[in-house]
Amino acid sequence: MSDVDQYKTYREIGTQLNSDILEAYSDRELIVETASELDVEFDGPNLAYEFESQMPAHFEFALYDYRRDGTTAAERYLEAERWENETERDILESTIDADPSLFEVESVSESGPRLTVTDLLNDGEERTLLDINLSRTAEPGVVLFFRPVRYGEVTTTSGVSFPFPSEEKINLLEEYDRRVDPNEGKAVSRQRFVTFHDLYRDHGIYIQYRDQQ
Repeated sequence: MSDVDQYKTYREIGTQLNSDILEAYSDRELIVETASELDVEFDGPNLAYEFESQMPAHFEFALYDYRRDGTTAAERYLEAERWENETERDILESTIDADPSLFEVESVSESGPRLTVTDLLNDGEERTLLDINLSRTAEPGVVLFFRPVRYGEVTTTSGVSFPFPSEEKINLLEEYDRRVDPNEGKAVSRQRFVTFHDLYRDHGIYIQYRDQQ
């Protein structure tokens, strides 16, 4: 299986897996608590999402960043061994181990769905990212907040990203330093997600999600 085929397979299985975790471990309280933390408002009993990517972002935050009694919903699902096969287990472990960060796009490959990005929050580490949609839409200089998930030699996003124009980079880093306490251990991931979700409202490039081809 090529790395692109693996990417497509893992993305499809991962999308269903997230739905299964939500069904198993989400309740009204979790949805309300996480919506409140992200400042997502309600229209009567329903959530009033402000932009298309906010719903998948909310659910990712609820599964992988929001902790009850020290654990996330995804961690509880893994610990209970509710995964159905080794691929699901691999996706769970890899996504749980991945901390979201802010990246700058350095270049986009002309020969395949790959981007070279620099991690702006972790000592400028450079990564090669495989992501079909981002490789079609991102340009050098664009700043992206996402969770870098690694499967063997392949690194991709979790499927959720917040893109920002290049001119916002300094402002984003200053806001990060002001809002996020780097000494908070596992809570750093949660703080990062809340911070950049908030900044995306005012400074982001709004995107529309399309099926991966």
